[in-house]
Amino acid sequence: MDETSYDRRTALTFLLALGGMAWADESSAGAHVVARGPSTRIRPPAGPERDLYDEIHALLSRTEEIWNSQEFHRLKEVWDASDPDPWYVPEEIEEPFFSWPEIERYWNPGRKVLNAFRWEFSKLKVKSLAPDLALGLFDHFYEISLAVGPPTPPTAGFDRCLALFRKTSDGWRHILYAQCPLGPDTYVRNLRQRIVRPDFAGFGESLDTE
Repeated sequence: MDETSYDRRTALTFLLALGGMAWADESSAGAHVVARGPSTRIRPPAGPERDLYDEIHALLSRTEEIWNSQEFHRLKEVWDASDPDPWYVPEEIEEPFFSWPEIERYWNPGRKVLNAFRWEFSKLKVKSLAPDLALGLFDHFYEISLAVGPPTPPTAGFDRCLALFRKTSDGWRHILYAQCPLGPDTYVRNLRQRIVRPDFAGFGESLDTE
């Protein structure tokens, strides 16, 4: 893939964040974060599945730490680097990635395109497929400030993610990561619900409606 293709990919990478499908201005971003409290999280499983949940949660916590360190090239640390056929499906790219050169170039395009990026996950569910294979489903939320193009306010967005994990000698590692966006109508409805400030319910209850 040549430089022209990667320049196009870089532009597409941030198209969603800049457009109406993943926006949040300064007044709404804080409310969005507050609205995603512990009550929205799926309760961890009990019994034998709890160990698997804890191990995958630890891996995603490490993934979160690497994203938020801004050292994106380190993300390969949480992947099975020996896998010859990794799959990575970002929502903003038309064609998924199926090779390490593509994925690593996505993580580290060779020039600064971000001023800051913050990522977090929630609502994790896990399912054992085999002793060394597990499926994970979780939500992710990101905030982003671009270093390319005209100055713009920070933006934010959220998605569901589906991931496959393989247990290696170093523990669980990603082998597939796919973002699964909501449909446009559902996304906008969720966004409008999330930016309602937490005190609105109390405000409504305080009104004299008689």
